[in-house]
Amino acid sequence: MLNLLYPISYLLSLTGLALWFYFKDNRSMSRKMSSLFLISFFVYLFSLAFTDSTLSFKLLILFRDLLILGVISQIFNFVRRSPVVVLIVAIALYGLIQFIGFNMLYSTFPQVQQSIALTNDNFEILIETEDDDISKGYVRLIKKYGLTIQPAFHMADASATRLDNFLAIGIPEKSESKTKEILQELKRLKETIHVEYNEVIQLGILESTEQTEVRNAENVNDPMASQQWGWQAAQGDQLHAFLAKSGVKPRKRALIAIVDSGVRAEHEDLRAQFISNNRKNDVDSSGHGTHCAGIAGAVTNNGLGVASFVPEASFVSITSVKVINAKGFGNQQTTIQGIIDAADLGADVISLSLGSLSSDKHQKAYEEAVRYANRKGAIVVAAAGNNNQNAINHSPANVKGVIAVSAIGPDMQKASFSNTVEDLDFGVAAPGVKIMSTYPNPAYKELNGTSMATPMVAGLVGLMKAFRPELTTREVYQILHESGKSLGDGRGTGRMIQAADALERIMD
Repeated sequence: MLNLLYPISYLLSLTGLALWFYFKDNRSMSRKMSSLFLISFFVYLFSLAFTDSTLSFKLLILFRDLLILGVISQIFNFVRRSPVVVLIVAIALYGLIQFIGFNMLYSTFPQVQQSIALTNDNFEILIETEDDDISKGYVRLIKKYGLTIQPAFHMADASATRLDNFLAIGIPEKSESKTKEILQELKRLKETIHVEYNEVIQLGILESTEQTEVRNAENVNDPMASQQWGWQAAQGDQLHAFLAKSGVKPRKRALIAIVDSGVRAEHEDLRAQFISNNRKNDVDSSGHGTHCAGIAGAVTNNGLGVASFVPEASFVSITSVKVINAKGFGNQQTTIQGIIDAADLGADVISLSLGSLSSDKHQKAYEEAVRYANRKGAIVVAAAGNNNQNAINHSPANVKGVIAVSAIGPDMQKASFSNTVEDLDFGVAAPGVKIMSTYPNPAYKELNGTSMATPMVAGLVGLMKAFRPELTTREVYQILHESGKSLGDGRGTGRMIQAADALERIMD
């Protein structure tokens, strides 16, 4: 509601102020227009004050909006004595507002959705209980509303987490109108510790249309490496030169789990580095997971396709955990189960190129899953999101213990769609525009998104873990940050990863 109130009230304020100046010699009209401006401006300030964002961002938006108000009102004041000029200016300005302004204003703040319409159709609610027993209180609610209740998650080591105490609750269609009432009754039960919606996740696949400079790679023979501006900007070519020259060998074969839409295991540029854990995870109807897998660990120096940071399978292998269906949809429960499954498979890095807008209070199950993965030795890397907003509202990027990744374009600036990471503990940047990688059929394709930036970071982290398996999330972030490249909007994006420099640091 506030996201719609903000642009409408601001545009009414703009109209009222401009007409106030225009009719300032007409006392009656001037009074009406001043009232329109003042009422609209009060509503604008209210919507700005209570919308979900940081104070610093709100002040920046307020400065921008006041500057626009001042400029446009002065333009109308200057041309007001010529009706023809006023008409031309009004048409030009409102044409600009129609095609650019409203969308710009509407997308200024994140539209955080907490509606049950955005939850999973089968199990709408996740609850944490004191133990995993279904008590009499829950049995009463099951009978009253016809609910379905089952354990939300399963894991190999229940002693390492409280996730085994979470239940998934399904609400039948006849009781969906009483969802809020059910939620309140669940919260009142003494056995209930925490309640959250099982929010839906939808992949946003952004096709690439931009042009980038072709850069010849000197240290790999993959034919499409020259089209991988992002891999080169992140020191991919330099990394392979460093590894070839140093002759160092990894201490272990690290495993990167792509938790996504599945991976086409038989792709020509992946199969030599891919480890199957279940045949259902080895197919990919959307192409998103396969694209991410190629960025993280396509076979390099095989004379085929694209290059990654990974020299060969003795350093890093790729596996897949499927949590997104063929239509590009998943949910919080399946994603969390995917993190658990990846950790139980022995993943050293878990790559999450997915997520959704949410709120801080909905993070407990995610936090438990990340904590479980960390205890199992895995580092979790997640996409910051593609809403051009603050990633503090985007899960699982905003979960404690996650390395969140923003996207950079060929101009070394934040990609227009990328969320920012200034309010997150572990925010870094990587190329995410016009990224060439593997795709089903088998094929290759360029896509945009923080989804593409994330596996680039995951691939580097996997290589780092191959040499130093004991690295923690904080230590990895510190290395990526200290060796990273500062950008113009460094606080908003984080530093852009520099693969060769990061690897040299862990060799010291």
